[in-house]
Amino acid sequence: MIAVIMLLALLCQGCTEKSIPLASALSMDSEGNTGLGIHTGSTYDEWATAYGGFEVQVADGENYVPYTVDIPEERKEMSEDTEPIPHDGRFMVAAFYIDDVPMSVKDIAEATGVGTDELADHLASPEYLAEHTVVFRYMIFIIENDVVNNIACDYLDYNSEL
Repeated sequence: MIAVIMLLALLCQGCTEKSIPLASALSMDSEGNTGLGIHTGSTYDEWATAYGGFEVQVADGENYVPYTVDIPEERKEMSEDTEPIPHDGRFMVAAFYIDDVPMSVKDIAEATGVGTDELADHLASPEYLAEHTVVFRYMIFIIENDVVNNIACDYLDYNSEL
């Protein structure tokens, strides 16, 4: 289970264009509002505006596929070889928290000098976990008919898996 979540998370890049802290994007208050103001009933455009610039995983069957959120006012595709993000589906935004600091996979790879292909094994290794806390936090949005119908957030504490 850990390996599956870690492999999914390897594609997550966190905040790529906005200066909004990743921690805010992954937080939720007791009333069900995310740190970026999204809640059940928000529209797709509100969600895409709030999470524009964050890499998002889109459920494709049992797997998640990386997309970058289409910022509504620009309505542009991310690149020539990438499909625009669908408006309905199951979407995940995630990050690793290393020693309580949210980091993208790219940032962790640069900080550790470990390639992204080996990063999952490195973060789960007993040697690394003996010196660091590693928590994978994620938020899943279910959007149907251009409306956010459900938001779930959870985490996986790698140190408790020892």
